[in-house]
Amino acid sequence: MAKSDTNQTVLIIDPSGVITRVLTVMLTELGWGPVETVPTPVEALTPLREKRFGLVLTDWATEPMDAGEFMKSLRADAALAAIPVMIVTGNPDPSQYILANDAGADAYALVPFDIETLALKLDQIRLRKLLSPS
Repeated sequence: MAKSDTNQTVLIIDPSGVITRVLTVMLTELGWGPVETVPTPVEALTPLREKRFGLVLTDWATEPMDAGEFMKSLRADAALAAIPVMIVTGNPDPSQYILANDAGADAYALVPFDIETLALKLDQIRLRKLLSPS
């Protein structure tokens, strides 16, 4: 797998240490990083305001707010609105995809997924950002 020329900091929001470790390894393999992790969206707000992140990956089922609520608050904040966000979930309910899209997610993936799927989603995010009006 070819590495990306991207070297941007990633923030993963997920309460599972196993998931964050797997995602960190895959992102690093794809040339992304460094990777930081927090267990909840509430804990993500401080680092998001203090540092420049190139990508946020968040689990859908987070507490005290789910990814849809997190996305709405992120997109409402002018300083954070442009950060690309990928939502991951283990729930195959198609309505979550619609909710994620409506909330402004840049990508959505059903877990488990492999590194090739992650690479494809990251390429979709890059393309979406390239084609979006400035």
